[in-house]
Amino acid sequence: MPVDKSALKHLSKKEIPAFAPKGVNREWITTMHKKLTYFIQSFIIILFAAVFLYSCGSDDTVTNTPPPEPVDTSDFQYPFTIGSYWNYTLTVSAENIRPDSILHYFSSYPLTGYGYTEILYDTVVQIGGPVRVIYDRLILGNDTTASRYYYSQNEYSMVCYGYRASTTASFPFRKLHNLPFGDLSGMNTLGIGYFSVSDTFLVITPPVIVLKYPVVKNTQWIMFDQGSSNISKKYISWENYHLDTAVIPCMQTQRIWSADGDKILYDYYSKYGQMKRNYLFKNQQYRNNLFITLGYYDEREEYKVTSFNIAAP
Repeated sequence: MPVDKSALKHLSKKEIPAFAPKGVNREWITTMHKKLTYFIQSFIIILFAAVFLYSCGSDDTVTNTPPPEPVDTSDFQYPFTIGSYWNYTLTVSAENIRPDSILHYFSSYPLTGYGYTEILYDTVVQIGGPVRVIYDRLILGNDTTASRYYYSQNEYSMVCYGYRASTTASFPFRKLHNLPFGDLSGMNTLGIGYFSVSDTFLVITPPVIVLKYPVVKNTQWIMFDQGSSNISKKYISWENYHLDTAVIPCMQTQRIWSADGDKILYDYYSKYGQMKRNYLFKNQQYRNNLFITLGYYDEREEYKVTSFNIAAP
């Protein structure tokens, strides 16, 4: 590198570093060292600032998580005006199937059915006097079945006195089944009662308290007293049901079998009627048509209201 030697004449030999290239003095090296130190310090500061800002951004993401959706916990009574109706879907699925050798029997699941419930008219029954009739129709595959349930309601409770041609899939009260899947067909496969050929009025003795008023969390009552065991209902918690753009507050209600922990049953009631049902029947037997047990499964039934109309009183 050419160097202007005249510019170095005023320097003594001591001022020229022994390790520097010929023609470069110590002052130049010192200056470059300061610049390099400044650059490194600046880079560290910028890097620290970037990490800090990123950390703050991450904290904001957690802090800004939307709060739990508020739920209206106002008391209500089940809608009871003639002409009110509900459309719903029923989905039946099989879970925890074992052993794997029976999986192929469930290849057509989940199954989907379509139901309709309507409050029809007033009548009188011997056991309860004046009652209101709630009709239910369920279509599942090629099967259609229907039922009528008989209710009364006052400021204390909603009570069911009996039924005709029960589908055991009705709202707001339904009977339960404990039948396995098998080489049967349609609703019998699901254990859903198929008695629509009969129009005999069947009395429930004693009458069933379907709902108790006021609707307050932790309220519990006995539905069926079977002596050594019982079936009760309990208001568990409030929960929102989303139907299109509507948000409907519901009381999650559990049906509790004191002697059977394999039934996990929840109904969801609101001032617009029953909106949802989620029933899980664990450890069901799968039997062939010779009634030989081939395995086990858990059955889930989910009912969801898809539309409704509450008639004016």
